Amino acid sequence: MGVVYEAHDALIDRKVAIKLVRAELLESTAQEDYTARFQREAQAAGRCNHPCIVAIFDYALQEQNPYLVMEYVDGVGLDKALSQGERFAPGAAVHLILQVLDALSAAHAAGIVHRDIKPGNILLATGGRVKVTDFGVARLDTSSLTLDGMAIGTPRYMSPEQCYGGAVDARSDLFSVAVVLQEMMTGQRPFPGKDLTEIACRLLRDPPVGADALKDIAGAALTSVIQRALAKTPEDRFSSASAMADALRVAAGDAVPETSVADTIEHTIVAVRARAKSQRPPKEGTFDPELLSNIERRLARRVGPIAHYLVQTSLPAATSLESLCDVLAQRIDRPEDRRQFLAEALEAARSGASVSPTGGSRYPQSAIPTPIPPEEVERARRALADSLGPIAKILVQRALGKARSSQELWDLLASHIDTDAGRADFISRRDKV
Repeated sequence: MGVVYEAHDALIDRKVAIKLVRAELLESTAQEDYTARFQREAQAAGRCNHPCIVAIFDYALQEQNPYLVMEYVDGVGLDKALSQGERFAPGAAVHLILQVLDALSAAHAAGIVHRDIKPGNILLATGGRVKVTDFGVARLDTSSLTLDGMAIGTPRYMSPEQCYGGAVDARSDLFSVAVVLQEMMTGQRPFPGKDLTEIACRLLRDPPVGADALKDIAGAALTSVIQRALAKTPEDRFSSASAMADALRVAAGDAVPETSVADTIEHTIVAVRARAKSQRPPKEGTFDPELLSNIERRLARRVGPIAHYLVQTSLPAATSLESLCDVLAQRIDRPEDRRQFLAEALEAARSGASVSPTGGSRYPQSAIPTPIPPEEVERARRALADSLGPIAKILVQRALGKARSSQELWDLLASHIDTDAGRADFISRRDKV
């Protein structure tokens, strides 16, 4: 439904992140609800002026499609670190979570319950800082948008009261924090399951698993704090984020000084980025980048911005151009679009860039860049702005650095539009003067 872009605020000369949501992908009633939630994310984060909470600079609508201008965070998500096998020593894990609790304490004091604390919403930032983000499902004390009886959150990290749609307060966030803390140290969540049904059953009736492993790693004192925060009923948990933080400090003692925590974060960021880089396909003996870009543009016409991700994740297993295109085609829902994509992608490969055994490029004469008239660029920008709003200017500037012709410029820009109808309408405007 949306995508986050890195952008530059020219007026203040700073890097920002723009979170854009394509609300028209939802039914009319859901669209109104989601737009309201999106606005509430801006309101919630805006009420929390805290160094451990990602700041929201602006909120606006572009033809009923909301977008946020947010603080740019140079770092990685905790979820990426955990998925790559990173584990944290007890002292370091506690000190990281203390920053999360400090952020939540500020949010709770402002009448906000986050309700979706999970590794994906905890960013490890350069400089040793932890940032909490995504208040999209937060509950504000002045809001009636979310009623009791609605289960909202991420199942693997939600509290029992969230699971059955009961009333939630700040103690629900503390339950989620405890789940994350245990996973950081042991790699195992206390209520695992293959699907929502199994997770819900464990949450509601079973004790948390992994207590013995947790005690071996973290000791009895820390395990006791986590177990209390994982209590089934909110009344049996800590009364506040600050109370849980105090208990963690006592249990952890002086295990890790703050300077070591900063070093841990920096090491984790470097390690995660290095692994991500090493997982990319090697340059030699692989498809030419121009060829992949061509295939990606054609795929984006059918699936939208996710095309880049699909191409990159499919490359390691691709043994030939045909196998790559076959895999990508399976991600296209409509059979007719699937067939057209295969035909276009294979034809583009035969007439355009080719595979080089040394990773070099071999282009036909037609691939030599041709100047794109300024009026064509402006027309494309206006057409894209009608769909995406002010960010169109930034996307056009980036595309100009890659496009080798007017057609490629329009294809690149079309890949940023989520819906089939929207992309088709955008492309059709290329021939309208």
